[in-house]
Amino acid sequence: MIALVNDALSQVLLKFLYSRSQNLLHNHQESISNDDYQELDFLIEAKNSIKCMDNFRRLSPHIADYVYAPAVYWNLSTTKLLTMEFVDGAQVNDLKSIQKLGIAPHDIARLVSRTFAEMMFKHGFVHCDPHFANLLVRKMPSHERDIFGRIKPQLVLLDHGLYKELDISTRTNYAALWKGLVLADANAIKENCKKLGAGEDLYALFAGILTMRPWNRVIDPAVDHLAIQGNASDQSELQMYASLYFPQITELLHKLPRVILLMLKTNDCLRAVNNALVQRPSVESFIIIGRVSSEALIDEKLSHAKSLFSLLRIWLEEISLEVRFGIMQAALWILQFRRAFILWTGKRYTKSLPYI
Repeated sequence: MIALVNDALSQVLLKFLYSRSQNLLHNHQESISNDDYQELDFLIEAKNSIKCMDNFRRLSPHIADYVYAPAVYWNLSTTKLLTMEFVDGAQVNDLKSIQKLGIAPHDIARLVSRTFAEMMFKHGFVHCDPHFANLLVRKMPSHERDIFGRIKPQLVLLDHGLYKELDISTRTNYAALWKGLVLADANAIKENCKKLGAGEDLYALFAGILTMRPWNRVIDPAVDHLAIQGNASDQSELQMYASLYFPQITELLHKLPRVILLMLKTNDCLRAVNNALVQRPSVESFIIIGRVSSEALIDEKLSHAKSLFSLLRIWLEEISLEVRFGIMQAALWILQFRRAFILWTGKRYTKSLPYI
């Protein structure tokens, strides 16, 4: 299994968040935010789950049926006690149970990526604690199958205590940053890193923390430029960067607003989930992120379009992006086919070798 949750950059981030939280507790206990108190109010948690599902129905109806939150029993719930529907499902990293359900792990990985991309870039209301225990998988209650006859999964979201709202400006800039990262657009990355608080000189570091890739790979036009191999070379490179740029990493994390730090934490949890499901370098999750972030930016532009010319220009941009992501998807399929063929022929050749 590819396990990069404990990589060097993640450890730096976690150490920073821990030290910052300790500093807040010891020196600023009187200024604990309302958000921190709200996490202890179970009725607010219940309302978060309702709002989350409402957002999917209104803003992401194409996947609303594939995402579920357990029903709340309001008459049995208080600020200190939350009573919800029992949902039977497999934990998202429990591959044996998932296989027993007849669900393909790749389909779950795609659904998780799409679900949280929709939250971040379209809803602006994000579940910020998507670790393994908070994500269950079950068959679609309708027993729906795809065109290939595979069982479609439904993602069940648990623990709605930690949500964060992104204002329109932050949500749009964050979407534009991820679009730039996926499309290897150096100018867009620099511009939006600056808008999100990274400053003039730390954009490369911010991009590196988000993707766990060095700057030269981030701006590489290859379709798999953001894929993490998970080998010793990658681990060594990450450790080298964390060691070499530790002061700059600390400076960057102090500059970033709390909402972006929570997005980093969410991003780290989602990377661990994807690695557990796919167990090899994954590019498709980045293509999904690129598509959804681009869709969110197009929707935002359409909401401000005031002329037929503006609408036409946005429409042409949308077509151009669809073509580009379609080409990336096709290139990914070819790349996957080549790797599978090489692996298969290699194994076949090894088996045919005579014993010496």
